[in-house]
Amino acid sequence: MKRLSFLRRLRPVSVALLVLGSAAIAVPLIANLGGEDDGVVEAKQAFVSSARPVDRVPRATPATRQFRQVTMVDDSPPRLISPPRLPLAMPDAAPDREIARLSPTAAQPPAAKQVAVAVPKRFMPDPRRKPERRTRSGTARIETHFLGPLQTSVAVSLPELAIIPEPEVPVRPAIPSTAPAPRIALVITAAGLHEATTRQAIDGLPEGVTLAFAPIGKRTDALAKAAVEAGHTILAEVPMEPINPGRDPGEALTLRVGHTGEVNIARMNEALARVPGASGISSYLGAKFSQSEDAVEPVMGEIASQGLFLFENQPSGQSRLGILAKSQNVAYAAGSVAIDNDRDTTLMLDRLSTLEIQARRDGVAIGVATAYRDSIDALESWVAAAERRGIVFVPVTRIEDAG
Repeated sequence: MKRLSFLRRLRPVSVALLVLGSAAIAVPLIANLGGEDDGVVEAKQAFVSSARPVDRVPRATPATRQFRQVTMVDDSPPRLISPPRLPLAMPDAAPDREIARLSPTAAQPPAAKQVAVAVPKRFMPDPRRKPERRTRSGTARIETHFLGPLQTSVAVSLPELAIIPEPEVPVRPAIPSTAPAPRIALVITAAGLHEATTRQAIDGLPEGVTLAFAPIGKRTDALAKAAVEAGHTILAEVPMEPINPGRDPGEALTLRVGHTGEVNIARMNEALARVPGASGISSYLGAKFSQSEDAVEPVMGEIASQGLFLFENQPSGQSRLGILAKSQNVAYAAGSVAIDNDRDTTLMLDRLSTLEIQARRDGVAIGVATAYRDSIDALESWVAAAERRGIVFVPVTRIEDAG
């Protein structure tokens, strides 16, 4: 009675859950306790795909209780996905079959029979045996015998050589040329500032090359005497006031527009005294000084009175040096080609070629170079080749009367 009263107290929902739970436990037990297991499982409304292996097998054999790979009846590797067990799985594009007979005891696909393939045996000849090394039975011995001098001489008669006289070639007299040889006057400025380079110019360049010595060099006196002894014509390089204040040499011997004629003449004579043997003066800068006729005229009168030569290094269009030199009968010349403004060897050779062309066209040309080591090196080789081509190098002081 107590048990019945307990059941009466249960709610309908609890009774339903109790019945469903008992059924869920009893049904599998009854199914497993049934008849003999043939190892075949039937699944309805399953989705089978032969493209992927089986994810799940709904049933396993009682002996092992392990999942095994299953195969379809038509021997294609199946894939079984049960919608109730995998609610989130979506059916793929595999064909929908009503019933799939699955066998958990299906064996693996039969292994391919190994067929013995006869591999042809490559013929490998036996390695060639090396011949046995012969052993010497004894040691060799070299016997030498001294041969005495020959007692008899052998007379040999040689044939006489025929002497063929060389034919005489008539020598034609040279045709005298009426045209004068092309002349070039080279002036090397800033000499005496660097002793080694000045020595190279004195010894390596011909006598016709003129050297303009700066009066501020420490060895200017001795180097100027050495140049005169070597046959060079030398000038005293006198600085003159430029237009650009930044290029003003600031030397005590600079000729300036603001100074009186007496002061400028005294400075010029001091520069000449420091260069013994100078035949004249060479201007250094001086664009501002050369434009002032009042500043130039007294200096030009002093140059004329001493019979000196005047060389203008870089004349400008407004320079009065050339005009006043002509009016006072002063020997004057101006440079036409600046050879080494940028100290580039290739450009120097191009300008030297221009200088030679000008000399052959006009008969005379004047080039100006600085006493740099690179410039002297380039001039040494070029001057030697130009002389072989017929160029005559003359001092700038004698360029008008050089033949």
